[in-house]
Amino acid sequence: MMRVGVVGEYPTDIQSVVNLLNKKYRKDMDFFPLIYDVHGSNLDNPKIKHQLRREYQIEKPELVIFIRDLDGLEHETDKIKERRSYFNEFNKVIDRRGILLLNIYELEALLLADIDAINRHYKVSIVVEDCMAQPDPKGFLKRQIEKYTTGHNPALFSKLRYANVVSACRYFSSFNTELSRFFKSYSAS
Repeated sequence: MMRVGVVGEYPTDIQSVVNLLNKKYRKDMDFFPLIYDVHGSNLDNPKIKHQLRREYQIEKPELVIFIRDLDGLEHETDKIKERRSYFNEFNKVIDRRGILLLNIYELEALLLADIDAINRHYKVSIVVEDCMAQPDPKGFLKRQIEKYTTGHNPALFSKLRYANVVSACRYFSSFNTELSRFFKSYSAS
């Protein structure tokens, strides 16, 4: 089984993404968090690179997934370059064994990718054309669903259908391709 460390902006983000990835990779990958008690943009702090390197050397994952929010839309190329630069710097300290899940706009866009699952859960009828075109998906969900809070995300991500998220969300589809490629090369060795 491949060991996969996960770095994210918040513990609920990590658990949410792991719940989704387990839909496809439960038998093949063991996911675990790296870097505890660091939130949001604090991940950009250069001191965190040392902590990451230390945890990487102790835990010895075959892969590390970095989950970051762009806080922008896909046409905001300067923000994308900034996040990719962050990733490239941190990827160096883990022997280039990382892949980036860059959420456009934020993690909640993945909930919008399988809006039918959200509609069933909350018994609502929200329509979303393109999950990546929605600025502030978290705010959108809060405005549409009075009961929604980000604390629900881990449970909601457990209800998402992996194939629906891949087919409805271009950035997640690209991430899925990269993760599958990495897993195939790991399995072949």
